[in-house]
Amino acid sequence: MSTTFRWGWVAVWLVLSSVSWGQVNLHIHWVDAEGNPACQRPEAGHTLHVSSWVDGVTQTAIQGEDLMVDSTGWCTWPGVESGVYTLEALPWSWTFLVDNDLTLTTDTVTLVWPSRKFERLRGNPGPVSYSEGHPGSRLDEVQRWMDVALDSLDLDQLVATGAVGGGGAQAERALGNLNAVLDSSDAMLSSALTDAPHTLWGDLWEARILEWRMSLGASDEGLALSTWKNEEDSRTWSEKLVSPGWCSSWELRNDLWWNELEKERRPWRSWVATGDVDSLCHATGWSLDELHVAMWMGASQSWSRWAEAWWELRWKDQCEVADVRRQSDQTRRHPLTAQAWGDVMWMMPNGDLEPAWSGDGDWRIWLVTRSGSTSGMRERAILRSWMTNQAAKDVSWGVLSVDASEEGWDQTLRERETIQERVRWVGRDPGWWDRLDVSRVPQVIVVRPDGEIQTHHAALPSEGLFAELKRWKLTAR
Repeated sequence: MSTTFRWGWVAVWLVLSSVSWGQVNLHIHWVDAEGNPACQRPEAGHTLHVSSWVDGVTQTAIQGEDLMVDSTGWCTWPGVESGVYTLEALPWSWTFLVDNDLTLTTDTVTLVWPSRKFERLRGNPGPVSYSEGHPGSRLDEVQRWMDVALDSLDLDQLVATGAVGGGGAQAERALGNLNAVLDSSDAMLSSALTDAPHTLWGDLWEARILEWRMSLGASDEGLALSTWKNEEDSRTWSEKLVSPGWCSSWELRNDLWWNELEKERRPWRSWVATGDVDSLCHATGWSLDELHVAMWMGASQSWSRWAEAWWELRWKDQCEVADVRRQSDQTRRHPLTAQAWGDVMWMMPNGDLEPAWSGDGDWRIWLVTRSGSTSGMRERAILRSWMTNQAAKDVSWGVLSVDASEEGWDQTLRERETIQERVRWVGRDPGWWDRLDVSRVPQVIVVRPDGEIQTHHAALPSEGLFAELKRWKLTAR
């Protein structure tokens, strides 16, 4: 199994001014499952779109440069900063680490175009493998060992937790088997932990081992891990938050931190909702920075509405974690604004490119679709009929084609009934998909007369779009 990121905390973007790392020259080999150049597949193309992750909590990413792959499946990406990157060729994506702490001037990764069917329009993870001796390869080997150990202890885990079995002697034997594996693992893990702690790869090692130990019922990190990371972590909060392993480890170590407060009948939810820093810091022993980490990660918990209320009250706090979160929020919102549309181009029916300004003083309805979509054709026909027979003069419409190929774009273009129908090609550029917030096809985006986005996910024409538009127009007056 190749090194892939299975957690939701991985991210990096080096616009965070407090983070400064070196650079490496990265060699990328893009192949299919048989080892042939992936670019030989018609659906793959020759372009890998790069995005850099912003933080380790929300997975926000910024679209960057595009890499062109040669006919043999190779490309070189010079001067890459340390961090976590996702490369996309829709519908597949590959996420990997670049870490200058390896003291390498060059690094090599292999991206594999999977042979299996994809499940979503975007974000289907593909395997990433590293060269022999690389921390990623060694981590893969240890991960395989841990997976085998877990598989062999499936029944013991169920018995020890009381999910199956009658307890008593059977449960004791199961616990003994789990503890025996944990005790014997220290020797193997000690020899495997050769990377420096408190680095991008070191943090990832720590997170994987912690996750494995806790899945076997351990409540501590074990001798191998504690001995290896005995030096103090002197990094700033910004440096920690951009490390996938650190974010993962923090969440594992502080899992269900609120349970103890509930046992003591502390009104912690009220403290969170009202932004009561003093009470929370006193009860948890955390600093303001760590409290902000907990509340940020709390946005994915069952008490998320309290965590969101906390941020609404405390977003101006002058601490490092709050500053990182503000930058993340701003970065995440920008692609969904009209201002983010004007700095890119889209293709006109005659092949020319024009700036993608989103409005011309009218209410603009954009239907996102592609050739071959039966529901897209149906919604397009309903929208066209309404525009012809019922729409007011201050409403216009257009079609945004997310066809992967020029042939698909041509087909979408031929489906228009008059040359007055606006049809634009945005293709499968992930930057455009971010701006459009594409989550399904067909999809409807509505732009107000001032050029601001009313919504990226309006009802479809057959599901109430026109009633929604009428309400928006009345509210806007």
